[in-house]
Amino acid sequence: MAHAVVNEFAGSQTFAYRSGAGSIYPLLKRLHEAELLELVGKKYTISQRGIEALKTWIRPPFDVTDFSTTLDALRSRTYFLKLLTPPEIVEFTLHAIEGFQILLSQCQETLVAYQKTGDRFSELAMLGAVRETEARINWMREVQEAFGGTHLGTTKE
Repeated sequence: MAHAVVNEFAGSQTFAYRSGAGSIYPLLKRLHEAELLELVGKKYTISQRGIEALKTWIRPPFDVTDFSTTLDALRSRTYFLKLLTPPEIVEFTLHAIEGFQILLSQCQETLVAYQKTGDRFSELAMLGAVRETEARINWMREVQEAFGGTHLGTTKE
């Protein structure tokens, strides 16, 4: 089971969910010790206590941190774009948009895979990732336009 968890995390588009065996196995051990998981043979299964803990986490009330913006390295860099020339800013946005488009494609592929399996809840969660990535592309295009770029990546003469 731990191997399956590692594989699932390895395919995540979210770096926060990427992890290796060196952190997954100790985590599974801690969850087992907390009686949130049961170990049957070599396979972990969620315990009733684990299901109840998961339900508690899912349901309201929500924590204020659930409504915060996510860590975004490109947004952080945007605060310092004033150090670059307008052409360098446009170059920044071109590369950012290209990266976001790659991520968007990956998210859309995962969305289609969830649609094919009929896993409606995973589909809806991934749809959130698609919409977030689309919004990030639009935001970066706004940054680009603010400094003389166009949606096609050419600068205005």
